[in-house]
Amino acid sequence: MKKPLIVLITNIFIQSIFAQIGENSFDTTYPTQWKSRVNVTGIFPKQPPKKLESFTISGYYRFITNVRKMDDPYILQQDLNKQLPLNIFVGDDGQIPQLSLNLAGNVNPNTRFSTDFFLWTPMMGSGMPENVKGLNLGVSLYGSHSTSFGSFDVQCGGINWYALTPFTFHTNQGYNRYSLFERNPWDPQTKHIEDRYQSFYTQGALNQDLRWGRQAFQGIILEGNDLPHGFSGVIMFGKTQLNGGMAPLPNQSYGGKIKKAYQNGYVSINTFNNQTYSDSLLSHGIGFNMHTLSFEHTISEIKISGEVGMGRYFSPTLQRGFGEAISVKINTPEKYTFVPLQFHFFQISPKAINNSSVFWNSSIREGNVANSQSNDQLVLAPFASAMTPVGQLTNNRKGFELNSEFSVGQFKFNIGYSNAQEIENISSVITYGHPINSLALSRFWRWGFPSNVGPYGNISKVYRSVFESLNLTDVNSKNVPLYKKYFNNLEVNAKYKTKIMRKDLFVNYLGSYSSVQNEFSAMTVFTEKAYLRTYYHQLEAYYKLTNKLVWTNYIGWERIIANYSTIVNPVTSRPKNQEGWGFATGLDIEMSKGAGLYLRQRWMNYTDTSFPLDHYSGWESTIEIKIFF
Repeated sequence: MKKPLIVLITNIFIQSIFAQIGENSFDTTYPTQWKSRVNVTGIFPKQPPKKLESFTISGYYRFITNVRKMDDPYILQQDLNKQLPLNIFVGDDGQIPQLSLNLAGNVNPNTRFSTDFFLWTPMMGSGMPENVKGLNLGVSLYGSHSTSFGSFDVQCGGINWYALTPFTFHTNQGYNRYSLFERNPWDPQTKHIEDRYQSFYTQGALNQDLRWGRQAFQGIILEGNDLPHGFSGVIMFGKTQLNGGMAPLPNQSYGGKIKKAYQNGYVSINTFNNQTYSDSLLSHGIGFNMHTLSFEHTISEIKISGEVGMGRYFSPTLQRGFGEAISVKINTPEKYTFVPLQFHFFQISPKAINNSSVFWNSSIREGNVANSQSNDQLVLAPFASAMTPVGQLTNNRKGFELNSEFSVGQFKFNIGYSNAQEIENISSVITYGHPINSLALSRFWRWGFPSNVGPYGNISKVYRSVFESLNLTDVNSKNVPLYKKYFNNLEVNAKYKTKIMRKDLFVNYLGSYSSVQNEFSAMTVFTEKAYLRTYYHQLEAYYKLTNKLVWTNYIGWERIIANYSTIVNPVTSRPKNQEGWGFATGLDIEMSKGAGLYLRQRWMNYTDTSFPLDHYSGWESTIEIKIFF
């Protein structure tokens, strides 16, 4: 009797120590003879459960604050209330997260996941209600899985930054002709403090984070890549910044593409659509459709690429049908054209609308406001006939561009030229920017993107910038322009590198010479024949004092002149005659690996001699700390 009792006690003791597992989950690395004992004694020796193959946490923290003191305060509203002379602000009023965390891991060699957390503290002074923005932009989840058939990716939730094609879902990336002095929220931390200026000089471009050239999308995005026979595809369904909000009525965006790659290029069928309802019976649909074919082909080192398609806007009160959207680029190497050259032809119908694409809507005002739940300016781009930088497209316009980059000794040049005209004479308004003090001026209006503000109600704020509206007077009784408008623009970016006391010095010049008039001109018009002439000059110098310190400097001047076919001031009887200056200096300081301190001090001055209320002067100081980990 003792032996069975000992066996029973032994079995109970063994089973209390070893984890019980089923036959199907037995690890095949253990000796075969153990398998018969799996249901009795478990695995011996005991093994920890399998874990992720890898897991990482990365992200950044960004602190920014600025102090503005106006000696001559700008008048912000039409009721002539002036802004406070002193303004102190902590945080980013552009709703850029202060803390971003990315958690990523590999389940196995073929399966990967990650998720983002974006944290933002707005400090608007509204108490508890504002805390809902603490986890601003929400949580995003990414996953990818590779098989012998192809790789599959999914992005869902939160805000996902994505680009489909230029005419469907994208933002304009331009031609790398911009100022480096003012830092952007998406600027990364470089390995060496001077790398930002070195790469801009040598490569003509900067490394940017995932938001660069992409639109914000909330919903689900499915991708299939490396599929058989060179195929790939995308399906996306959700919301953009234009149809978000908490309204109970359905409003969504959806699109996708099917792409076929071959040896010398690719061809892709693409679509993006927006649908919003304006009534509870869901009978009044408002939105737009865009369907395109994009392509790229290289032959004898000449690359031909582009996108052609059709787009439309629809609403219960406006049905104009589809219009064309065409963009074709031809890139030739130096051996054919002496310098690398890109020729770009474009034509976008006034009927084609897509507020999530690279081109602005300048033809249908209703299309700017119908798809948003916000009370602010509902499209963060100018409506009307916009004077745009080279590379920025609008609808109701056709023309061509030439762009080239080349070197002459230590000088590097990036030059662009555009010549365009309206397809229909629709708008009697011209819009233009103020790039010299644009960022500082946009901070005059916090929390939102108001339109028709300023002393004369002709300023509108866009993201980190502003634009001004100018009314024409050569119009008919219905306020329709008598003539089509023609646009010319010449941009020059010249870069130079030298050494002073064996320390690197980078000097950049950015100039823009633009005009809009009522007749064709091969070059920018510099006379009174132009409705409006704008001249922008920006000169920057970056001097590397030590391995951890760069001294930054900036000077900018803008001159804007209108003729007498535009609105004049009733007191002075003169059209717009504006001049603005910006002087700035600062320091880039490398605090440690992955951490930088950036100081900026700007003095600004602006006046319009024809419109007496339109003037300001003062200074602004900015402190930014950015840490990557």
